[in-house]
Amino acid sequence: MNNPPAIQRIAAILLVASMLLLAACDPMSKIEKESLGPGESAKWSDTDNFDIIGVGSYNYTDYDIYDVYLLPPDKNNLDYAADGIGARATRRDATRWSGGRGGNAGLAWNFRWTTPKKFKVWWWRVVDANVFHASHGYDRYTDKNTEPGTAWCEGEITVTHPPIKDKWGGLILHFFPDGHVEGDMDFSTEQPPQKVELSKRDEQPRLMGQACLKEIPNPFYGRKKPIRIN
Repeated sequence: MNNPPAIQRIAAILLVASMLLLAACDPMSKIEKESLGPGESAKWSDTDNFDIIGVGSYNYTDYDIYDVYLLPPDKNNLDYAADGIGARATRRDATRWSGGRGGNAGLAWNFRWTTPKKFKVWWWRVVDANVFHASHGYDRYTDKNTEPGTAWCEGEITVTHPPIKDKWGGLILHFFPDGHVEGDMDFSTEQPPQKVELSKRDEQPRLMGQACLKEIPNPFYGRKKPIRIN
């Protein structure tokens, strides 16, 4: 005698079991999937869905910008971040702005994303060079405060041009002295175009009385300190 309800229950159990098995076999953790970084291996090899690109910067300010990270707009943890490259302040005798395209492959662009695409940007900037260079013994992993003479800033960019498969390109960030940041993909074969003429560096609007439009706490505090191998 047939027993359809029993058969349906068995089918449901088998379906759930197969889903759990597939999840267990997935080499990427949930955090790694949602992270903008390329991870250890999975995104590198999945060239149909991911393009691993560099994130460079132009610095139009009069202070050094060091660490730069891209994050999803709803995340506030470096586990989800992609690495970028900052740029030092441009010298007064220079003929071009400091910065340009990034040499590191820090962002795993997912071709399933749609544009315009928003990203949160965190960057670490120098506020007082004398105080910063006089700072000794600071440990960003154990000190809740940001290193003396510096600040962590947060902004947002909107990328309107996605990467193109099988075509070289990179994301370029532009840091302005009024505290805001812009960014988009660049496909130029030469040095990426700049948004401010060097001769007009002193004509730009400037942020006064504060280090950032939005300053954030030290994002490294409480994280596991990497082991250095000498």
